[in-house]
Amino acid sequence: MSRAFTKERDDEPDEVVFVRARRKGADTPTPPADHGIVGFGATVVVEGVGPAARTFTIADADQTDLAAGRLGIDSPLAEAMTGARAGDTVVWHRPAGDLPLKVVSITYDD
Repeated sequence: MSRAFTKERDDEPDEVVFVRARRKGADTPTPPADHGIVGFGATVVVEGVGPAARTFTIADADQTDLAAGRLGIDSPLAEAMTGARAGDTVVWHRPAGDLPLKVVSITYDD
């Protein structure tokens, strides 16, 4: 059997997984004062990602969940949208090629 399924010797340590904890006092992103621009905490509707408009919420990096529509603030898509206003066209730089997106609306939970 391969090592992926069994350890060859009992004296070998089990694989160790390190989880990086957030530093106490680490900078937590804050929403921009101007809620008319995309920033941390914004829920953004964009056109151009697929056949229909998509909704994304800009979240902290450790809260990323694409299935739920939450983008990490440090993701390339979130970075492309940051600072944009409704009606703006932004360019998402992807390995598959640049993709222009139109920002349809921006909302914040108050």
